Amino acid sequence: MLQKRILTAAFFIEILSATYLLANSDFAALASVLYFISGLTIAIVILFLPQSHLRFSLPKKTFFTNTFNGYKFSAMAIMGVMMCHFGMQFMDDAPLDFHDSDMLPIIRVMSQRFVAGHWAKVYDVIPNIWTGIKPIYLPAMWLPFTAAEWLHVDIRWMTIVALFLAFSMAILLWDPFASKRLSLTYKVSVFMLFWWLFTNDSAGLIPYTEEGVVIINYVWLTLALLTENYLLIGIAACLCLLSRYALIGWLPAMLVLLYVQGKKKQWLHLKISGISCFIILVFLPFGWNIIKDFISLPGAYINFAARVWHDGPHVFYISLGFAKFFGSNHIALQHYLLITLTFVVPMLFVLFCAWANYKRNANLHNIALAALKISLVIFYTFVDVPYLYLFYTSPFISCIIVAYWVSYREKEKKEVLHT
Repeated sequence: MLQKRILTAAFFIEILSATYLLANSDFAALASVLYFISGLTIAIVILFLPQSHLRFSLPKKTFFTNTFNGYKFSAMAIMGVMMCHFGMQFMDDAPLDFHDSDMLPIIRVMSQRFVAGHWAKVYDVIPNIWTGIKPIYLPAMWLPFTAAEWLHVDIRWMTIVALFLAFSMAILLWDPFASKRLSLTYKVSVFMLFWWLFTNDSAGLIPYTEEGVVIINYVWLTLALLTENYLLIGIAACLCLLSRYALIGWLPAMLVLLYVQGKKKQWLHLKISGISCFIILVFLPFGWNIIKDFISLPGAYINFAARVWHDGPHVFYISLGFAKFFGSNHIALQHYLLITLTFVVPMLFVLFCAWANYKRNANLHNIALAALKISLVIFYTFVDVPYLYLFYTSPFISCIIVAYWVSYREKEKKEVLHT
């Protein structure tokens, strides 16, 4: 099928642009453009593929004895060992120090306060980092790290666990016998991403950031969208919003899509589950004041970007994103474009798709998932400060998307997770 070939080719280009094409900074501009185009291509192509119908069920007795599943579990075990090996190297080479990166040290203090039962003080100023810093991280970002703090292990193990789960979901969905040639391209692409993240210092995702938690939250959302279970979608969307709100423009577009499609029940399920999750994770434990702090955050990004342009302009030229094309003289323009496009593009996209289906009998599928992919591509491409670790959430979503449709057998309606 032509659509699958285009999808797989775009996925390979997306992974290449986010990894080894960046090994030479001279190609950073080209990589930024390819990342943008390939991400949009993936979103557009899945509109013309069959509607997803992923279903989760309890494994049958043959699931664990099936030879092919045995290979999958072996691959996951090998991957886990390699992750642990390279992860320990990263941790030994880069002890947690807020002078190198203050994200994880801040999250560690927040986790310590939470585990100690001082919930009301989680968001108090941390006096021993810089000259005193107020935590700004959303609950679904830092709460998973409390498990590591409770176990008294390096909190970066949570990043490794999250990445293991994300890669494992792709492995479980993948069926190489559905299309051997496309599966080879898919395998090479996923391995490139894995090898780059765990062996290359440029990514910085594991030793210095909390982004693994963001990635797994968006993977859950992608899987939920593939199932079309709107209770799960609401919960997953809330977790994404409370970790990295790159999907902020997708949420109103999603609600409008359900409304124009006449899916009142699904619309209600999405709102109930999402709002309930928000109340449990934010409002009940931390109150309204912290919500006001979160709302005020985007207004500080222009000044933050200006400081980074002054102190470390290389950040813009060795990474992805279009900030390098705007330069330090057009920070405000880039910021307002980011806000405008983040909300306008997903909304126009879902309205056009709904109109095309209703008026033109276009028979477009997977509109919500395509809109999510477009939202992430737009958000990260125009993000104010393009730290490289931010750009891996979108490729991980592609890992799930491509695994599903490369493995899709239309005649048999076979689900890989049903084996």
